[in-house]
Amino acid sequence: SSVQVARSSSPRARRTDCPPRMMAAKGGKAAKAAAKAAAKPKVRKTDAKAKVMAKAKAKAKAKAKSKAEGRGLSEGLLGALNTDKPIRPVSRMCSKEADTASRPTGMPELLNPEGSKSRKVLILYTGGTLGMQALGNGTLGPIPGALGKSLRVLDELKQSRMPRCYFMEFDPILDSADMSPADWTSIARAVHHWYFEFDGFVILHGTDTMAYTASALSFMLEQLAKPVILTGAQLPIFEPISDARQNFLGAVVFAGLADISEVCLFFNGQLFRGNRAVKASASALSAFASASYPPLAELGCPIQIFRRRLREPPHGRFRLQEIHVTDVLVVWVIPGFSDDFFQPLLNSKTLKGMVLLLYGCGNAPARKAKFLGHLKRLVDSGIVIVACSQCTHGTVILEKYAVGKAFEDVGVVGGHDMTTEAAVTKLAYLLSKGLSPVEVRKSMSESLRGELTTQASCFTISEPVSGLSSL
Repeated sequence: SSVQVARSSSPRARRTDCPPRMMAAKGGKAAKAAAKAAAKPKVRKTDAKAKVMAKAKAKAKAKAKSKAEGRGLSEGLLGALNTDKPIRPVSRMCSKEADTASRPTGMPELLNPEGSKSRKVLILYTGGTLGMQALGNGTLGPIPGALGKSLRVLDELKQSRMPRCYFMEFDPILDSADMSPADWTSIARAVHHWYFEFDGFVILHGTDTMAYTASALSFMLEQLAKPVILTGAQLPIFEPISDARQNFLGAVVFAGLADISEVCLFFNGQLFRGNRAVKASASALSAFASASYPPLAELGCPIQIFRRRLREPPHGRFRLQEIHVTDVLVVWVIPGFSDDFFQPLLNSKTLKGMVLLLYGCGNAPARKAKFLGHLKRLVDSGIVIVACSQCTHGTVILEKYAVGKAFEDVGVVGGHDMTTEAAVTKLAYLLSKGLSPVEVRKSMSESLRGELTTQASCFTISEPVSGLSSL
């Protein structure tokens, strides 16, 4: 029987072309096994190869899933994590500059595994002086990958009380002077894409146009319930003496550990509302100021957060509104300007909005009848004109003086105490929503994100105060 088992286990004994009854005639367990094998369909080489490939693909997918879960990211984003392509959410970019916009590449890279697992912050590096280094020709410029390596060795990030920080670098790395609405959209898309995976966001940005980006994001990120903190530096982080380290760490603390529901700008120990901040100095370390609204928080001993100054958390669902209408003009009124400047604007087929920077609380030469006539024709053609003040402090009250009332009568909207940066980006945002000129004018005079103050408290002396008569 041993000989029979050896023969039945050989390849020849398992040929499928032998009838089952012939195999069974040999008897024994070997014959039964051969009969069972004969009943199975013949497996082709192509089918076997497909099974091997499917098995390898499933193994790779399981490995990627395990790796992603180790980083603390959800299964729903595995598709984005398994590719080195830039993050491109479903919504398309309508700007003409979409092809040249800077975009984040790769996937978030953990900088500090020692940080707290309960809090996570996504750091988006778009460019700016903070990450620049001295080049061979004596100028400063960004070097891809250099900033991430520098941030990884920061001792402050290695503390267990700090949030876990994930880093993404945009490509190309931009000087803020090159920032455009298409880049605002790219930044907003990244926040929207990773919104439910992180507790807060830090955007590293150049200082020159940081106030514009902060204002734009405050409108684009609708129903925002998490902190989005923009920061930068006047000196590179690679320099021995620099403000970059403090600004970066402060932004991380507020983004990861504070309960804030708005876009902010952190600089030199102060946290400002994003759409209230302006760049006040080109060289001082205290480069930003907020003249019309006090700081939301101050970095000191201890850290002070002024809760009453913060915006209330939203009740709606977070969503993104892109800015793609950029046909907005800013006009700074000066004494004796020529009225003929507005003549080409009357024939423009693209202009949709204008911000007029007037004197004081909204004054301009009302006796220039031709100027007022041009403004009326522009308003009648559907162009929204908003009046802001050239002054750092104060608010626009068109009805206060007769000269200002003349502008209100022709359809110019008062911008209250909005900064130029906030007025421009808010106007572009409302126009991008497809609102009518009447709806845009109404919204420009209302506070949408805390960008303006609608009422001012005044103290009026109506009768002599006790004691003045003795003087």
